[in-house]
Amino acid sequence: MNIFDLHQKFKECKQEVSTDTRIMNPGSMFFAWKGENIDGNTFAGTAIENGAKYVVIDNPDYAKGVEYILVDNAMETLQQLARYHRQQFQIPVIAIGGSNGKTTTKEFVSRILATQKNVVASFASLNNHVGVPLTLLRVTGNTDAVVLEMGANHLGEIAKLCQIAEPTHGLITNIGRDHIGSFGSQSAIIEANIELYDYLKENNGYVFINHENMTLMKYAAGIERTCYAENLNNEFGIASLKTSPYVSFSWKHNNVTTQLTGEYNIENIAAAISVGIHFNTTDDNIIQAIASYSPTNNRSEILETTTGNIVIKDFYNANLTSMKYALENLAHIKKANPEKKSIAIMGDMLELGEYSLGEHQAAIDYARQLSIDRIVLVGPEFQETEHNDIDVYANVDTAIFALQNSSIKNSVTLLKASNGTNFKKLFDTLNW
Repeated sequence: MNIFDLHQKFKECKQEVSTDTRIMNPGSMFFAWKGENIDGNTFAGTAIENGAKYVVIDNPDYAKGVEYILVDNAMETLQQLARYHRQQFQIPVIAIGGSNGKTTTKEFVSRILATQKNVVASFASLNNHVGVPLTLLRVTGNTDAVVLEMGANHLGEIAKLCQIAEPTHGLITNIGRDHIGSFGSQSAIIEANIELYDYLKENNGYVFINHENMTLMKYAAGIERTCYAENLNNEFGIASLKTSPYVSFSWKHNNVTTQLTGEYNIENIAAAISVGIHFNTTDDNIIQAIASYSPTNNRSEILETTTGNIVIKDFYNANLTSMKYALENLAHIKKANPEKKSIAIMGDMLELGEYSLGEHQAAIDYARQLSIDRIVLVGPEFQETEHNDIDVYANVDTAIFALQNSSIKNSVTLLKASNGTNFKKLFDTLNW
């Protein structure tokens, strides 16, 4: 079936697409793609039973009727359909990449633009070869702008996502040490992120860039741009006021208090403001969108308890760069609350490969350098480090068993780890 005919059937399904039979809507188009451990073709019949109008499969053994659409590769077909659908609209598509802060920046940008436009944005962190196409397929004739998060752990992934999404604007938050085990080197991480700039340069795109990031400024040469930075002396500069525990800043003589923690978020806020200005969002709407955003995704979240605890929930993802940012924020809040004890509960940082031991040791050394009052380590990667006089537990369950018997009161506590360590269970189980 050619892509035009498939797109017509997609419209018959009222643009409802699913890749999971557990959360699909009746009348939708189901794509039976193969993952590392699951073959979606085996769920094709279940999708029909659950009300799918069509199922796209790539194994002829599962074709049982006219509602089964056989293709060579279901995942590639999903991507081709998303690209074709995106090409039907002449609207801004803003791609947000980078090592740290992608999701938070995406949330700010989409909320700012949504004060005056109909915006389609990536759900949560759906930023890969599946999430980007699914986001694009939500675009309708009423959509004014698209805000896409783009992630990668291998070279070529951002380039592929750009071919699918055809972004008109781009923003790289920063370049850290995320997924260094997969990339193999810091230079490869830079190369992968810069694929977004390469696409925009070749297609007369536009970038938003931190004026103080010399690496990004270098690679963005020749692309039309807006530069932002903390303390930049124009409308694209903001000044941090304090983080104790919530981030606050000054912009255009307005003092704004946010609902998230972490001084590192100042850069993300400045980036989002620059996008808002570019698309003619009013100052009041920009401020309102930033001040009203309440993080709910275990990123830069704050919990203040009746026992005098300030708990920092930041365990959706972790690498050495973001771990250091989080530790600095912990020390900063502790300094503003000297009567409280500082506690860093650090879980394994995943996907670091051969760099894992060195990165985990560096995180411990940095916590000690910041004079954190108590350090707790969780996970087999941290067990391999030199950690004299520091409590270390093999996994979340053993940490819970030990920590639930020790009352944590009047403290500033950071929970920081990669999502795969299941720190949510640790947070949910302990009494704060």
